[in-house]
Amino acid sequence: MAKEPIDDIIAWSTTLPLWRQDCLRRLAISNELTDTDREELLAMVKVAAGLATEGEPPIPTPFAKEHFGGSKQAPIILKGIANVEGVNRLVAKASLSFCPKALTIVYGRNGSGKSGFVRILRTACRTRIENPVTLKVFGDVYGDGSGVQAADIVIDAGAGDEPIAWTAGMAAAPQLMQVSVFDSASAQLYVDSGNQIRFLPFGLALPHRLNAACLELKAMLEAEHLATVGGKIELSAITFAPVRDTTPQRFASAINSKTTDLEIETATKFSDTDATRIDEIAGILASGSTARADLATLLSWVEAVAEECRSALTALSDEPLAALTALKERAIAARRAAEVSAGALFDDEPLDGVGSESWRALWVAARNYSLAEAYPGQDFPVVNQDVDAACVLCQQPLLPEGVDRMQRFQAYMDDTLDKAASLDEEALAAAKEALPTLAKLRADDFPERLEQVRSRDADLADKLSAFERAVADRLADATVRLDGGESSPVAELVSPVADVEALAVKLGVEKEQLSLAEDAAWRDKLAAEKAELEDQKILNANKAKLTTRRDLMVLDGAFTKAISSCVTTGITKRANELIDAHLSSAVVARFERECDGLDISNLKVSLARKSGQLKAEFQIDPKTKLTRVTSQILSEGEQRALALASFLTEVALTDGSGPIIVDDPVSSLDRDRSSRVAERIAQEATQRQVIVFTHDIVFFNELCRAADAVGIEPVTVALFSDQDAAGKIDPAGMVWKGLDVFKRIGQIKVRLAVLRKLSANSPADYEYEIKGLYGRLRDTYERMVEEVIFRNIVRRGTDVIQTQLLRYVTLPDALAIRFHEGMTRANTHSHDNPASDTVPVPTPEEFAAHLADLESLIADFNAAKEETEAARPQMKPRK
Repeated sequence: MAKEPIDDIIAWSTTLPLWRQDCLRRLAISNELTDTDREELLAMVKVAAGLATEGEPPIPTPFAKEHFGGSKQAPIILKGIANVEGVNRLVAKASLSFCPKALTIVYGRNGSGKSGFVRILRTACRTRIENPVTLKVFGDVYGDGSGVQAADIVIDAGAGDEPIAWTAGMAAAPQLMQVSVFDSASAQLYVDSGNQIRFLPFGLALPHRLNAACLELKAMLEAEHLATVGGKIELSAITFAPVRDTTPQRFASAINSKTTDLEIETATKFSDTDATRIDEIAGILASGSTARADLATLLSWVEAVAEECRSALTALSDEPLAALTALKERAIAARRAAEVSAGALFDDEPLDGVGSESWRALWVAARNYSLAEAYPGQDFPVVNQDVDAACVLCQQPLLPEGVDRMQRFQAYMDDTLDKAASLDEEALAAAKEALPTLAKLRADDFPERLEQVRSRDADLADKLSAFERAVADRLADATVRLDGGESSPVAELVSPVADVEALAVKLGVEKEQLSLAEDAAWRDKLAAEKAELEDQKILNANKAKLTTRRDLMVLDGAFTKAISSCVTTGITKRANELIDAHLSSAVVARFERECDGLDISNLKVSLARKSGQLKAEFQIDPKTKLTRVTSQILSEGEQRALALASFLTEVALTDGSGPIIVDDPVSSLDRDRSSRVAERIAQEATQRQVIVFTHDIVFFNELCRAADAVGIEPVTVALFSDQDAAGKIDPAGMVWKGLDVFKRIGQIKVRLAVLRKLSANSPADYEYEIKGLYGRLRDTYERMVEEVIFRNIVRRGTDVIQTQLLRYVTLPDALAIRFHEGMTRANTHSHDNPASDTVPVPTPEEFAAHLADLESLIADFNAAKEETEAARPQMKPRK
């Protein structure tokens, strides 16, 4: 195996498909794949699998050593939190600024709001806590709890301040994944679960990142596969009913991605002759007494319709219709001539209308009555006086004048004009009677019969339908003509007789063939032929579906190949091998070094790699057969120290790891380990931005001293809460007991500047304030004993004694006297003096002189200590 990890990765990459090599190259030169990268890689995968793409994909560029290095994580700077809304009891618009370099210490008592800020950071940044319930951020439970939890997290990624909007429950922003958070909630996960190094050093992240890219491409392909193919192959199957063993059904079942267009074309051929043959066989197989009777009925109907068509053509064509009009006109003219003649004969009659149609009807009725009832056997009218003839209408005896009138009426009726008119009218009535009835064409079952015809000959059915409508139109027109009405244009009468007669002939032949359907073997043969033809017809109708099914199978195979090429099994295996070869030893060594620094190297715990697909995991191994849960074995203090060791190991080996946030790191730790943690955090602050939240004032002081020891000036922030809200920043800065000697002197100088003006405006207020300032000066003298004279050998609140620092300790008489004098002055002016006392109130200038005396004393003590240490070479620690 090559010496450098990147050499191994390059050698391994040559065994990969070209698109994976190109993907490694892209991952090596960039932190994240762009949308363009994904589209181009997806196109490469598709082309390799035989899938079509829009446009030609780029030619893959193999991964080479010169590509490595461009993707190294560039650490960000966490500038602060701003505009906090709705989080715990934090004041509205709460904000917190961090030192862009080195160390920021946020101090606050319990309930001051530290946890609210930490909860925001641990949900927004990288933490071992992955349970969303644990990460949930609540509103103010003492308020209405309404509203959205939100804040701006301000970072600097190299282009100036950039606020990242945060809301509870949102996915972490990629930039903030470089920020690691350690708190009590995550500590046990480090103890029981070990480390997750997500951004691997030495280029070892490339295989894991390739895994992630493959999974992303695989998901894209699967989504496209589902949308493009999905269940369409099953839906494209041709449904045959019934399912039977025929050549078309066997072909449809056997179709696959290799079926050619020619094979589909050949298998789906179907002609009009085949369709006719299906109908013929169906008719034959359906033969029986009922079938034959139905066919005979249809044949009889068709023959009758043919006859009616011929009759209609004879009676209702244009010439016969014109003849009807002429007949009507002739009858009208004859009757008018007769009426004119009657008018000349009967002008002197007492009543009008003699000779009219109604009069003639009355005359005919009277004649019929006379011949049948009144005077049977005698000619009408009977006017013989010998028999006492009477009028058949009024039944009064006929007088001479009446006899004369009756004889004139009869003469009129016997006249030639009236007889001619009557004959024409009788001819007109006969013409009406002679109009064709068209019983078949106009019967109620005509539509049903027409559909029977249509099933055999659609064109003939259309012709018959049009003929029937034209006949009905012409028949109505004929009636109108005979009644003397005005004729309207009528539809053209197109004869269907020849086609109807042809159908009758065909039906006759079919009727004869039905008699052949008695042989069982012949029927089976016909049934098999019909089944083949029917399925062939279905296959022909679904030709496009067959082609689609074949194409879907081709597409499905290509997608399956493309998706298979994104499987990560081989990558994961190789990634773990590379980690074992190049990282596991480094992780274990770093873990052991961290454990040693925190004085827990005596614990029987170690790290063992645990395979991961997208990250390198190292499991804590408690080296016991009783249990695998480390938290059930170690004390709380040991657990916290072990968790810190794991956390520091993880961030130390995380490529491009940015700031770290540590919340109450010394909970449950004794003072010795607390001091070690302070030193370790201060050392880490020389390498990266570190932000510490703590409520422990002793640890705060330890951390400040540790930072001073490594040349760091930490930025301190003091939080407090009141009845209204938490997360408020004390504008005065750190609490007094958290300040060392030099910071106390600095704060005293700031307050003295204010008192100079007060002494001139209000002597009483000045006296009150200067007394307090002398009290602060006395506190500083007391802290000087611990920090300067005895150089922190013994510190209040700790059980640690650093005896090796005794080499610096010295107390020359002159310095001791100066210390005594300064302390006495501070006591005198800070304590309550009797009203009768003549101790004057020091002026601002006098206080400034007393403060300068303290600074001078400290400087002289430091110089004396250096001389003393130089004079005691035998006390120097051995390296």
